[in-house]
Amino acid sequence: MQIGSIAPSKHISGISSGIRKQEQGLSFGDVLKQAISDLQQLQRTSAYNNYLLATGQVENLHKVMIDAEKADIALQFTLQIRNKLLEAYQEIMRMQI
Repeated sequence: MQIGSIAPSKHISGISSGIRKQEQGLSFGDVLKQAISDLQQLQRTSAYNNYLLATGQVENLHKVMIDAEKADIALQFTLQIRNKLLEAYQEIMRMQI
């Protein structure tokens, strides 16, 4: 059985480009702000598509569903990042000097 390589998605290549930007001088906070901004844009797009769907103006139901899933996955990913950061902070606070 032969296993082929998996091509990176836009989201993963967006993350890796954010990491490259960080190496060029952007701080972790700037990268995080950009990721949250991207999440907000995905949620706005999904909300607008839902509005179009509710008013009967939607032309492509598949696009609405795909955009909704993108926003949901991005939100889940962001929440998991937040949880990991909080766990790391709590672990640091528990360390004894």
